[in-house]
Amino acid sequence: MEHDMHPHVFKSNTPHFPPPRTASQRNRKPGAFRRWLRTTFLQWQHRKMIETLRGMDDRLLRDIGIDRSDIPRVVDGLTERERRMRPVSSDVEHDYRRRRNQAA
Repeated sequence: MEHDMHPHVFKSNTPHFPPPRTASQRNRKPGAFRRWLRTTFLQWQHRKMIETLRGMDDRLLRDIGIDRSDIPRVVDGLTERERRMRPVSSDVEHDYRRRRNQAA
């Protein structure tokens, strides 16, 4: 009964588009474009965190143990996960936007 089945039911004679990725292809290091994209994103996160901290008032920075002059050094020491953090209070974000708009 197995021999009566059409051969294309189990195996196609036409190539797959795109061909299936092998395990070695899935585990290889990212290409140049992906490395560039990741680096660009990490740099953006870094700048955004510095910008956010600079937007906070001195009292709030003191409360979290950061001196304004130390902001770049502190951000350099943060992990990627820490750089993705957002302010807990929406008031901080609102105050930052208001100050940015006043400065412009």
